[in-house]
Order: sequence, then structure tokens, then C-alpha cells
Amino acid sequence: MFSALRHRNFRMYVAAQITSNVGTWVQITVENWLVLDLSHSALVLGVTNALQFGPMVLLGLYGGVIADRCDRRHLLMVTQACLGLLALAVGVLVGLGVVRVWMIWLAAAALGVVKCFDLPALQGLVKDLVGSEDLPNAVAWTGAISAAGRMAGPAVGGLVLVGLGVAPGFAINAASFALVVVVLAKLRTDELSPQTPVPRARGQVRQGLAYVCTDPVLATTSVVMIVVFATAYNFQVSLALIASDTLAGDGRTYGNLMSALGLGALVGSLVLARYMRTDLAMILLCAGALAVAQLVVSIVDSLLPLLVLLFAYGVSAGLFSVTVVSRLQSQTSDDMRGRVMAVHSICFLGSSLVGGPAFGALAGWIGVSGALRVAAAICTVVVLAILVVRQAKRQHSRVV
Repeated sequence: MFSALRHRNFRMYVAAQITSNVGTWVQITVENWLVLDLSHSALVLGVTNALQFGPMVLLGLYGGVIADRCDRRHLLMVTQACLGLLALAVGVLVGLGVVRVWMIWLAAAALGVVKCFDLPALQGLVKDLVGSEDLPNAVAWTGAISAAGRMAGPAVGGLVLVGLGVAPGFAINAASFALVVVVLAKLRTDELSPQTPVPRARGQVRQGLAYVCTDPVLATTSVVMIVVFATAYNFQVSLALIASDTLAGDGRTYGNLMSALGLGALVGSLVLARYMRTDLAMILLCAGALAVAQLVVSIVDSLLPLLVLLFAYGVSAGLFSVTVVSRLQSQTSDDMRGRVMAVHSICFLGSSLVGGPAFGALAGWIGVSGALRVAAAICTVVVLAILVVRQAKRQHSRVV
């Protein structure tokens, strides 16, 4: 369970990323509440989230190519610094009292562009830190880091909202990015696994896409990712609406809901760190569990039962995320790692370009409970369809 942590560089990375993920979720919490406060619109909230992820659809594979070509540590020092400056800029605007929704949208779009280059390099760096032998365990730990941030960040964000206001939330995130830059500069380069940059050549984006599409394992995993991320991962929108509409709560209520979800995701990630199972059956099982959790959440309207259900929802989400990343990482050759992880980022973040606004618009039409039921139904249909296709292929191979 702890094999990846024997590497000093990875331990430093874990410490910095825990802080950074907490800061990120603090900003997400205060930003979503700020957008709702300024606009009173679920659709505007969905668009805000989509702008952060939309650029990944257009530039994500190119960002993966850059991650394969460049020294990932140096690239990350640049991207993390840019993300910190964006957070600081919005915090200053909020502090001056001049922030408007269009300003938040502009910053969200800029963040999305930087993430196109940041995420493939960040995910590819994990192998550089621990090597091939401890990679699956390290991937599980990175999932646990993300879940820990999702657990603690919203709770901190709720306290910041109530006690300090919105602007300090952005300042906290800016400081956390600065810490990551310092840690990246302090890594022992002689202990990093050798990285052979891919030479510049034409058609490398198409090459990466073809690599994913022609590999049955990567292709099937990507289809499941797209559907699940678009239907079951609209947490920022759905939980903000549950907090404000279903529970008539405030920023602290929203933070508590997000923390329960994050605690569950942390537990799910740590379970997989101990019991590594990353086959397609596990992925489909987690996707089905997410659909069931959405359905049950949609019929509950009191805080304590919702916290318990969101914990279970988070366990399924954590297991799904880490299983998918581990499967992709173990199936991918080193020279394609940046591009394959860019595909993962496109599925994870780019799906929100459709999923975020669609869920917000649907919730505005039939309510957040109805939107959760529709999303659960779509996820269930796709999981069942893949199971039917797999069973048909098995029967065909037996006949042959």
C-alpha cells in the first residue's frame, strides 16, 4: 500500500499536491458560490465550469504532445506559476469589489488553456518520480491526493466563505500553486526516471489519437470515461444546487456536501492502493454504482442522509477515477504517455463542456433531482450496452 512513498521525490510531490488540491477546491467552492450570488442562474454556473474545461477539447492532445516533447518538471513549473497568477488576479478583483461574471468567465477560459498543458505533464510526471515498478501504487496515491483535496478543500472553502469572504479563497489557491513550484525546483533530478523526449515531427496529435482508437483496451476505457464523466461527475453544479435549492443552505452547507463526497473518494482511492484491480469489469462496476448513488441522492432532501449517501457516491467516484488512470497508464508506452493522459484529461475535463451546462439547464427545467435521475439513466444504459457487447463477443469467440 505504501510502496510508492519510499521515493523521496514522490513524498515531496504528495505533500505539495495535497496542499495544492486543497487550495484548488477552496477556490472552486468560493468561485461557484460567487457565480451563483452574482447571477442566480444554474446555467451560468454550468457555463463557468465548462469554460474551465472546454479548451481541453481543442488543445488537449497538443498539450499531450508538448508533455512528450519537453522536460515535464520544467513545463510544470511554468504552468503551475500561471495558474497561481490567475487565481491571484481574480482574488484581487473580488477584493476590490469590481468582479463581474464576464471577468470570472475570462479567467476560467484562461485557466482551461493552461490546464491543457499542465494536466498531461502532471500525470506523466508520476512515472518519472517512482519508475515503472511502483507506478500503479503511485497512481492510486495521486487519486487519494485528489480525493483528500476534494474532502478538505470544500470544508475549508465553506469556512472561508463564512468567516473571511470570497477573496481569501482565491489567495489561498494562489499560495498553494507557489508551493508546488518551489517543490518542483527542489526535486532531486538524479533520482528521476530517465525521460526521453519525443522528437518534433508532423502528425503527432493524429498519431496519439490513432494510438488510443486502435487499442481495444484504451478505446473501450475512453468510451466509458466520456459517458461517466459527462453524466456522473457534475459535482460542482449538482451539489451547489442541492445546497441552495433542496436544502436552502449557505456556503457551509455546500462545503459539507463536497467534503462528504471527497471523504468517500479518498477512502475509495486508498482501498484501490491496497487492492489493485484495474480491469474493465471493475470500471463498469464503479460506473454502475455511481448511477445508483445518483438515483438515491435524487430522492433525499435532508442533510444527514445526504452526507451518508454522498460518502458512498464518493467511494464509487474515487474507485472509478483511480481504476481508469491505472488502466491507461499500465497499457501505454512511454513515448505516448503524455498524449494518452491528455485523452484522459479531455474525457475528464472536456466532458464538462457539455455535461456542465446541460446539467445546469436540465436542472433549471425539471429540478436538480430530475436532472440527477436523467444522468443516472444515461450512465446505466451505456454500462448495460457494454456488458451486452462483451457477452456477445465471448459467445462468438466460443462458437468460433
